[in-house]
Amino acid sequence: MSENSSEVALSASAETYVEKFLATDEQLTRVANALEKMVPGYEKYSADYFNSMFIPQRTRKIYGTKVWKFASNPTSSCEKTRDNVGLVCQPSTDTVEGTDDYKNIPLFKWYECNYKRYDDGFAYPVAMIGDGNYQETGAVDCGALQMTFYYKQIETENYTEWLISDSPNHALGLKPWFAAVRADGTVMPYFIYSRYHSVTASDGKLRSQPGKVVVNQSHDNIIVNYQKKGAGFWGAGIDRQTFGIIMLMIKYASKNSQTIFSGNTNYSMQTKSSVERSTKATYFPIPKSEKASWQVGSSVIVGYGRDKGDGSVDLDRGNSTMYKYAYAAKILRIDDLDTDNCAVYLDCDPFDTTPVTGGSATQYIYMSSWHYDSGCTDVVIGHHDGSPTSNTDGKHPYRIQGLEFNVGGWTIPGDTVMIFNADYSKDVYRAPRGVAHSSSEATIKNTYTKIGTIPAKPDGSDSWIGDISIVDGAWFPSAFGSGPSQGVGDMLYAGGTSTSGTREYLMGGSLGYGSDAGLCCLGCGGSLGAAGWGCLSLD
Repeated sequence: MSENSSEVALSASAETYVEKFLATDEQLTRVANALEKMVPGYEKYSADYFNSMFIPQRTRKIYGTKVWKFASNPTSSCEKTRDNVGLVCQPSTDTVEGTDDYKNIPLFKWYECNYKRYDDGFAYPVAMIGDGNYQETGAVDCGALQMTFYYKQIETENYTEWLISDSPNHALGLKPWFAAVRADGTVMPYFIYSRYHSVTASDGKLRSQPGKVVVNQSHDNIIVNYQKKGAGFWGAGIDRQTFGIIMLMIKYASKNSQTIFSGNTNYSMQTKSSVERSTKATYFPIPKSEKASWQVGSSVIVGYGRDKGDGSVDLDRGNSTMYKYAYAAKILRIDDLDTDNCAVYLDCDPFDTTPVTGGSATQYIYMSSWHYDSGCTDVVIGHHDGSPTSNTDGKHPYRIQGLEFNVGGWTIPGDTVMIFNADYSKDVYRAPRGVAHSSSEATIKNTYTKIGTIPAKPDGSDSWIGDISIVDGAWFPSAFGSGPSQGVGDMLYAGGTSTSGTREYLMGGSLGYGSDAGLCCLGCGGSLGAAGWGCLSLD
């Protein structure tokens, strides 16, 4: 029996309690409280605790946004409605605080916590920042907790109106956000998402913490890697990304994330050492002309290319030689070295820049841009959304509601896959909460839920995304667009003309994708076991 197995097992009396009292919102809260108290180790941070914290803060206001359908209006801009009208939100940086009318609205507040998961995958807090127990190192995961919201999409011919509220509204038919609902249907007063891309923690497991992000992830190894932490760990689901998309629409009135946040998507830098140095030091020499291109605080790798044996050198970041001298080393400062060169000082062991010889080609020493460390957005002022230094230069990750996005690589959700059809369209399947994840197409079709279908062009070519659809917390492209400044404005990489087979759900784009990237950028070409230096994961 796993350490969490008893935490989701209901006694006969509890099941009867659920059936009897599942009629009203007040009674639903009582169910959550009762179930929580049956968990071994029930202590301070129970459903009780958060009900007492959140219920008095509820205003029953409805925050709405009209999102225009591409066929009727190709704009990326949306229109705020209802209690959302007139509210302004501007992202911040580490030095500039933007106007944020949402910062004191309880529905949009978030709280740092450490969390664990029940066997059904629902995350519950075990420590909150400020209580003396919160940690960001060791065998812990760091999350952002916020009150449960209730939502609805109202469809019209020309637009979709998105509504969210801090309270149920039976007249409007609002339903609780996916992440707040347990596998048995119990609605919790809070939900938690991992704050950071996963790193290898001190216990050797993948955890949401500040640090060097783990690469070479895939749908298949996510299943293996996260299950090492317990029965409820499968890697972050697609709803984490969807949550960012919804908050972008509500708070910023845009369906194109890159109109507000560029992310680390235009920073695919590689440069050859401008000085051949035989002595070891912790700086990398570059031409002065490149000084402004490299970002202090970003991470790099240093090494040399792979000799291909034909007189050429392969500089792909995935080659182990490319990080022979420094791996995910942070740029500390950039100083003038001499008349023509600068010294990029790195947080790493000393190295030389003498070219490697003896093969079919000289292998010069290179510095290449890399993923930012997770936690880099913690420098953003207060609890605002935003990026370090700049939200729009394409060289910095960003956070929304405490969650970090676009640190430099694709993100793979653990619960979602796509299956190719004969016309090159892709059916999207998502594992319901509490269902074991699988790599078997037959099992996926039998146990997952089909969310929708991604359309395809007749030739199976890539396309801009005009609209997305969101079903039960899962998003997928649903209509073609016409460029980076209209509609969703992100690229759908269609994955070619396969007529069958499973693919992983690559989200967001990577270092060099520029305007193609964004929250709704989607790559469809990778098999479920495909991994690479640009493939990241979250808890």
